[in-house]
Amino acid sequence: MNVLGGRIFNIEPGVAFNSLAPFLQPGDEVRLLPGVHIPFALADLRGARDNPIVIRGYQPEKEKPLPYVKGDLFSISLLRPQNVIVRDLLLGNSSGPTIYVDGSLAASPVVQETPWDSNLILTNLRIKQDGVADNQSGIYLRSMQKVDVSHIFIKGWNNSAIVLDNCKKVGVSQATLDTAKNLPQYRGVAIRSGCEDISCMYLSFGPKVQVAFELGVCDTTNPNPTEQNAQRPAQRIQISHNAALDCPCFISLGSIDNSTIANNSIIESTKFVWKADGTCGVPNHITFQNNLVTWVPGRIEKISSVAATIPPESIILQSNLWWSEELPIGFEIVGKPFGVEMTPQVFDVNPKVEMRKFVPVDEKARTFGWATSEDTNPPEAPKTPVESAKPSQKPS
Repeated sequence: MNVLGGRIFNIEPGVAFNSLAPFLQPGDEVRLLPGVHIPFALADLRGARDNPIVIRGYQPEKEKPLPYVKGDLFSISLLRPQNVIVRDLLLGNSSGPTIYVDGSLAASPVVQETPWDSNLILTNLRIKQDGVADNQSGIYLRSMQKVDVSHIFIKGWNNSAIVLDNCKKVGVSQATLDTAKNLPQYRGVAIRSGCEDISCMYLSFGPKVQVAFELGVCDTTNPNPTEQNAQRPAQRIQISHNAALDCPCFISLGSIDNSTIANNSIIESTKFVWKADGTCGVPNHITFQNNLVTWVPGRIEKISSVAATIPPESIILQSNLWWSEELPIGFEIVGKPFGVEMTPQVFDVNPKVEMRKFVPVDEKARTFGWATSEDTNPPEAPKTPVESAKPSQKPS
């Protein structure tokens, strides 16, 4: 019996336990013992708010690795979980989403479903991907409500590190998304149109993630993606206190309203700081504030790449710090930040960023970027790649 008074089920490596799901009760704990485990799929787990069902890796020897769930199509699949905690596991090398959580009740299109009220916690999980697989993502949440994802380390992925599809009230925090060689790492976090009340805080991205945050993205495989998503923009999305290094594009904006991009460190951008191509809809009421943006002369194409259909008033510019050695003459090539300035932008302060945690050395710059509060403890910033010191090179 555990401290909550529930039963403990010890799972030996290689043992299937999918059939255990209907028998689990509030307070029960499923312990995956040290070793290599096969993928598991559990449906309709029902914990209680004060007495959740816990699925965890169990490793009594701290110096040894956590139990590992080897991927196939997935490593973990949860269908309609409620009041469940998943923690303390190594996962990886799947051909689809490594962790797939689905709140669907039927086979209806995801945009027509009410997200499942779950109270799910995913914490202290390490995901590693070595192989190329077009449909592989790290964590995929579909039609879920009330989910907390924290203290996650992802090393390598293909499509997206984290996908939120028709989700509400989801928090993602304290996560390190590190890139692996020979994998595309197309998106860091993809928040699809229709999602509401999502926060992403204290995420750090390794070099060359193609787009760190893709917000209001639609299903472009649908014949009419714009028509499908025009009525359901993502709303109230908060992207704050995140750090990205050597990233071709930090933010891609699609169908998204009433959202904030604040206190992020966007270091040595290599293509755009942000873009909005109009494919999935038009952003509205987006506030961009207290961000720290730097780039190496000759390595960035434009600060903002924006479709002609998007009016400047869609983007509200509060105070942000923009720095490159090529300023101010460089604005003739890369353009000034797109949007309506509510507060003057800062273009003349060299932040002298300390590259271990991206903390500005210059006092005038310390109100900008991801580490601006003394009572926070952001994860380690990504390491500076060797090639970042070569301004003439551009990532392919």
